[in-house]
Amino acid sequence: MIELEYLPISADEVPIEKDFTIGETYSFQFLYNERADFYTCRILNADDQILFTTKICYARELVDAVVNDLKINRLIIPFNPQELEQASVLQGQVVNKLLFGSKILLILGKEVNL
Repeated sequence: MIELEYLPISADEVPIEKDFTIGETYSFQFLYNERADFYTCRILNADDQILFTTKICYARELVDAVVNDLKINRLIIPFNPQELEQASVLQGQVVNKLLFGSKILLILGKEVNL
């Protein structure tokens, strides 16, 4: 069995802000949009400045852009490890309340050079 590292977040906790050290320490805010049934993530620096905001989409990198002052050194990918065969079909779908944290985890990939 493959050991996976992931950010320990579940839908029951949202909205929540947690600090994670991934390259450097950042605050991650996870929010839920009830009207449209999707989650967003904000990444803030130590001065509470928002560095990056994104809608969480299945099997897509959480941070999909180069951002000054954002030095996260690992990929973060919302993914259900049990659906490896279906990943290409589901890629890009918006992560909703039914799936986030119960089946879909924010998987941490290998370290990358910045």
